[in-house]
Amino acid sequence: MIRVVTLDSFDEKQIAKLCQTLYTAFGVGSEHSGQKEVPADMSDPLDAEKLLTEMKGIRAYEDDKVLFITSRKLKERELAGGKTPTPGFAQYNKSRAIISTHGFKDLEASFKPVARNALQQIGHLWGLHHCLDPRCSMYPPWTPSFSSGEPTFCTFCRDKSEQKLRLAKS
Repeated sequence: MIRVVTLDSFDEKQIAKLCQTLYTAFGVGSEHSGQKEVPADMSDPLDAEKLLTEMKGIRAYEDDKVLFITSRKLKERELAGGKTPTPGFAQYNKSRAIISTHGFKDLEASFKPVARNALQQIGHLWGLHHCLDPRCSMYPPWTPSFSSGEPTFCTFCRDKSEQKLRLAKS
């Protein structure tokens, strides 16, 4: 199950549409599991890694994946090549990820790039790496074409995600 937890107010219809997109992409249940408050000691921009570690009270089973959604800016990450914007972050091969809609007017107008980001972060939770196919949601998000693509997987990444899901269920 993919549990979508909002950290800010979002249109329920758009969250339902996102859950449907996640269901279509992964073939597992996806539901909005409510809204939670960001810990009081966290300031903007949010530290994605720290937030994922500190968020408590999320009811989930061992094999569930939790996707947090916020409209707040996430803190830039320091990489070997310098600082990079952080539209999303996932605990690779674990259970929690976060995406930000910061910089977008609203979820409806920016649905495709937000949904692609969500698919990518959940893909990382199931151990998927970045893909070389620009049509795939696992394509690197720092590329100019990422935001214009459809929220789907290429055949290879779809097969890999299905293999990971089968392994998780057995």
